[in-house]
Amino acid sequence: MNRMPYFRRVENRVFSASGYSGHGVAMATLAGQIMAEAVSGTMERFDVMANIPVPQFPGGKSLRYPLLVLAMTWFSLRDRL
Repeated sequence: MNRMPYFRRVENRVFSASGYSGHGVAMATLAGQIMAEAVSGTMERFDVMANIPVPQFPGGKSLRYPLLVLAMTWFSLRDRL
């Protein structure tokens, strides 16, 4: 799986960056700089990050929700034990 953050332009002046995969401090700081550049009109670094391919979810759309519930239940149980 790709551990890079997910950068996308949602609308004309609406940008999103998320999914730091445990590298929150370093990657969120860099993402903030890249997002600030994008908002001010410099899109080069944002476009590089937004063009990184995102792998498909294993199992496709039909298994996405059941596997999500299963994983959340499993990790919740592990936290309680």
